[in-house]
This record gives sequence, structure tokens and C-alpha cells, in this order.
Amino acid sequence: MFLEAKLEYPIIEKEEVQENHLLLRFRTPANPKVDERKPLVIGLAIDKSWSMKGEKMEAVIDASCALVNWLTRHDAVSIVAYSSDVQIIQPVTHLTEKVSITDKIRNIQVATSTNLSGGWLSSLKSLTQSKIPNAYKRVLLLTDGNPTSGIKEKQALVGIANDHLAMGISTTTIGVGNDFNEEMLVEIAKAGGGNFYYIDNPEIASDIFFEEFGDIGALYAQAIDVELQMAPGVRLKQVLSETSHQVLEEFDEFLGDAKTISRQKINVQLGDLRADDLRNLVLRLEIDDRVHQTNIPFCEVNVSYYNLLKQNALETVKDSFVFERGQGKGKQDPDVLVEILIANATLGMKEITDFVKRGHIEDAKTMLFGLIQDIRNNLHFAPNALGSLLNRLLVLESKMTTKSDDLHKHFFMNSQMISKGPEKIDIKDVVVHNEIFEYHTVGDIDLYKCPEIKQLIEQKMAEGYRYMIFDFLHTSHIDSSAIGMVIQIVGWLRRRGGELVVTNIRDSVKKIFELTRLYNHIRVAEDLSSANEVLQRIVYANEGDEIV
Repeated sequence: MFLEAKLEYPIIEKEEVQENHLLLRFRTPANPKVDERKPLVIGLAIDKSWSMKGEKMEAVIDASCALVNWLTRHDAVSIVAYSSDVQIIQPVTHLTEKVSITDKIRNIQVATSTNLSGGWLSSLKSLTQSKIPNAYKRVLLLTDGNPTSGIKEKQALVGIANDHLAMGISTTTIGVGNDFNEEMLVEIAKAGGGNFYYIDNPEIASDIFFEEFGDIGALYAQAIDVELQMAPGVRLKQVLSETSHQVLEEFDEFLGDAKTISRQKINVQLGDLRADDLRNLVLRLEIDDRVHQTNIPFCEVNVSYYNLLKQNALETVKDSFVFERGQGKGKQDPDVLVEILIANATLGMKEITDFVKRGHIEDAKTMLFGLIQDIRNNLHFAPNALGSLLNRLLVLESKMTTKSDDLHKHFFMNSQMISKGPEKIDIKDVVVHNEIFEYHTVGDIDLYKCPEIKQLIEQKMAEGYRYMIFDFLHTSHIDSSAIGMVIQIVGWLRRRGGELVVTNIRDSVKKIFELTRLYNHIRVAEDLSSANEVLQRIVYANEGDEIV
């Protein structure tokens, strides 16, 4: 893991009480050098209450089957379906054979009420009892309504999530339709160290499962704990980023002086971080002249985390940062400004959501308009990251013109998505270009071939490529490890504003794509010429989007 620190205004002025923002950036490598990722043990807890009948249940079943097929033979799955009762569809089992498991999923039938806690606890218990060594365990809890039996109180459910996270089992929550309790599901996901998703129509169910698989399949660091020791005279005013934190006051004694001055120690929990990811932490600080009275670094950073790719080894990264001191505060750093804008958009969306919930639509419109203008005025600093955020805000602005019963839910869900950060990352240390790299596979692609391919793709990304073609003409077989690899590479390229197109898929490989429903998520072309045409159109469209 790599650390970086920047101030919004790079010079600390003398004899001034000043406000400044500190940006801390945590970056993970795209393809850590390991031969085999940590096995996943996934628990599916599926709501089968009567309200799931029809399209919703069909979509969830299809998505669940696709998820099973994306997992490798080294992974394991447990499936529970719940209504008023709890039905164990499949105990924890390795995925050496998948057809019987997907058949069981397809036989799930809807029933009556919603015993959410019963289904969830059953899934958690099965993962707790599994004996698979060095596994990453996560439950996907899916519901379309409020709990009607079992444990119903939000705080009790949040406590369950928190307790099991301490035992090494995280929870992702997925809300379907318009009747579920979004605040409760978000709190469970936060306490459980997982994600929260909203399926507002059945067609996107598979997209949600695809995104979640891409997230957990690429996890790198778990339980990231950040300790900041600030210099005297530097005080925290606000953590703009969405994360839990604690502030302690410590006292250092000057040598040869009886006086003591306080130093703040700030502890921040960042949760989990996947490979090829970037987490930004923005702190609003007040700085007074005491900072000039010592030679202590402006801040010392100590990061500890469990490395999921090294047998859960506890690793630490330490660094200290010193900034220039003098007259004048210097020119505003655009990187820090961009992260302030993103953080402010997250905070603003929470207020807008509250306005909508209370029926204060005009106040919500005014505030949303202000956020949109702020992003537009600074779009040139980060077209990818801010452009992604702007598009989301503009969609919400258009929704606000419609009188919809679920308007509050849409704003709430989008505020959660914005809090995760931009969908694209801006690459500062690589000059990206729009040339297309063609990779021609040779022979079968399995667990043992995947690291070699990923290493090559990482090298090409370092050379600035973000548009790629995979030509499968000379490959007659791929396994689920290869499917996971392709999904991961798609994520790498899309976060850089690029895209992957696969082509010349032979019959046996085509069957795998059909079985796993990858056609819904990955672009496929008939031949190399068509693949190049597809990418050229995407390049042209993306260039247009980035023109300011």
C-alpha cells in the first residue's frame, strides 16, 4: 500500500491562524504478485416472501446462479432462502460441481412473510462453522421488505452485523423494489463491513451481483486502521470523508521548558480496500502558530491492515509528511480541491435527501443546483472523476421534476453511491492514451495461466493503454478462474475510463459466456475488425465527454 499527503494550500503561514484541508491518499497495487487469491466463502440469504413473486424472484435467481458460476472451484457457497421459515437450500460446499447447486436455486418457491433475521443468522452460522482455511467470508443479504417476524429492531440487527464482522464475516445488503427499509440495510452493511445496493428494477439484479463479485474477488486489505499524529498547533475541525474516527489529546513536554503543548492523535477506520483502488481521506484542519515552534513533522501516519493475499498477515505502513512554512499560503492544489468537491457532494446529498423526505422539494432543488454548478465550474481539473459525479447529479435533477412516490429512496440510494467515491479514477502517474492493445490468447486459460496474463495487462496499463481486445481464436477452454480474471481486468480498464472487448469466441468458450451471463456485462464482437470498430466508437464518445 502506498501513501500520499497534500495540503489544499501548500505553504503554512507564520503568525496566522489558518484553515486548510489535508488530503491523505491510500493506493493499492493493481495486480499484487500472488499465484492464487484467497478463497471466497459466500453465503446467499435470499428473501422468498410473497412480495418477491414474479420478475423480482426470477431476476434474483438468475443473478444468484451467475454468481455461483463466476466463483472458482477453490471457493465455496452456502444458500439460504427465508420467508416466515428458513430453508437451507445448500450447506457450505466447495464449487467443484455447480449444476446441482444452480438447480437447487432455481427451485426456490415464494412463501409468506419476512423473517429476515432468521435467514441472515442461518447464513452467518453456516459460514461460522465452515472449516475452509484462510478464507474470506461474506453474506449477501437480500430483501424487498421490512422484517415482519424474528428480530425487527434496527439496533439489534446492526449489532449482529458488527459482532460477526469481528469474527471475520462481512455482510453486504441488497434492497429490491420500493418497500424495504433503506436506512436499516445501509446501517447493517456499514456495521458489517460490506456494501449496500439498490435494485430498483429486476433487469439490473445481475449487474449488482456482477459488481459485488468484482469487489470481493479483488479484495486486498481488510480492517484498515489509520493513526495520525498531528504536530502541535494542528487541530481537526471536520472529517469530510464518510468514515468513523476518534480524536485523542496527547501532551508532549518541551525539553528545557516546563510548559506542555497538546498534540492530537486521530484514529480512522477505513474498512476494506480492493486491489487497484484508491481511498481518499479529507480532513479540515485549523493551524495556529504553535506549529512553527517545533521541528516535528506536520503529521505522522501509521496504517495497519490485514493483507488478504498473504494469509491474512498483519502489515503496517508508516510515513511522515512535512510541508513548507513561510509567507503566503501558495496556490490551491487542484487534487485536493477535487476531493473536497466530492466530499462536499456526499455531505450535500445527505441534506438534499432529508429535504426530499420532509417534502421540502424547492430547498432540495436549490441545494442540488448549487452542487451541480460547483462541479461544472471545476470539471476541467478531473474530467473523469468529476464527470462521473456530475452525470449522477444531473440524473437526480431530472428525477426531481417527476412526482414519484419513491423519489426519496432514489436520492437516498444515490447519496450512498456518491459516498463510495467516483466510478472512475484519475491516473496521475501514467499518461493514458487512446491506442488499442490486442491480446491474442494461446491455449487453455485456467487458474495457473491467469497470473501471467494479469501481469501482462498491468504492464500495458502502466504504458498508458486503457482500451484492449482479447482475441480468443486460439483458445478452446476457459475455467471460472479465467472468468474472474476477465471481470477483474474489465474493472481495471473501466476505472481508467477505458473498455475491454472480447472476440473470436469459439463454441466451448461461448457456452461458458452464456452459462455465466457474461454477455450482459462484457462487450463481445464477432471478429477483430468489429472489435476495433466498437472500441473506436467508444474512444470517440469518451473524447467528446471529456471536452470542457
